[in-house]
Amino acid sequence: MNIKKARPAEKENIIVKSYIQSESLFEFGPLLIKKDAEKRQDPTVQQVNSTVFQITNNGKYAVDASFTLKSTLSLEEGGQEGKSPFIIEPAEATLSVDETLQLRVFAFPTEAILYTDQVVVLLKDNPNPVCLPIQCLGAKPSVTVSHDTVLFERALLGKTMTKTLTLTSTCPIKVNWRLKKTENLSQEFTVAKTSGTLMPFKEEGIDITFKSISQKKFLETIVLEVDDVEALGIKQEDKNIQLDAEAFNITLNEAMQLD
Repeated sequence: MNIKKARPAEKENIIVKSYIQSESLFEFGPLLIKKDAEKRQDPTVQQVNSTVFQITNNGKYAVDASFTLKSTLSLEEGGQEGKSPFIIEPAEATLSVDETLQLRVFAFPTEAILYTDQVVVLLKDNPNPVCLPIQCLGAKPSVTVSHDTVLFERALLGKTMTKTLTLTSTCPIKVNWRLKKTENLSQEFTVAKTSGTLMPFKEEGIDITFKSISQKKFLETIVLEVDDVEALGIKQEDKNIQLDAEAFNITLNEAMQLD
């Protein structure tokens, strides 16, 4: 088990599957929402959405143990309202002297909120349960853009200018992004990069170039698509981004009038 003395102050330093001593709890970290708990026996799912606690019988006799979540208890016993995202397996076991049990705890958040609970270990004929606080953060893809409209100044024919569109991750999980409809843009526009992966709370600048070829006004649209990196189809709502530009030419008559 990873052990951390305290939680780092910077939100970019994300703790995953670690026991935080200053808070006396086990932190699963951010997890993608809406994953199917029925697939929890899949090794790939277990690697991301579960951890193992080792329960060892250090006593002189075999013990019967049961494992539950505090949230499943009645309100009178300290339980809580609402469904917990956590699952414990197995629910009970008999441990011989010096035997160690691998207790697997899963977390499958359904909403992008913080979930807390406690693993409760009950030993037969022992009135004092052992409790371990746990928590996880439900997360979903979220990216903002620096501009809803990328505005280019009026450009004389033959001129080229470049603007930067900045994508910023506002979520604690990695996300994939893609700019759609770039293939439909007029030949005057060039988008330097159309897809990639953003790390949690990081940003990336995308250069968009406008080359003034023919005298015309342009108002065109590209679409930002953001989804999860686990290919589960958890997406942010698509975002339209407009490209606003104008190419112009100065004729001889216009030049004389300017004089």
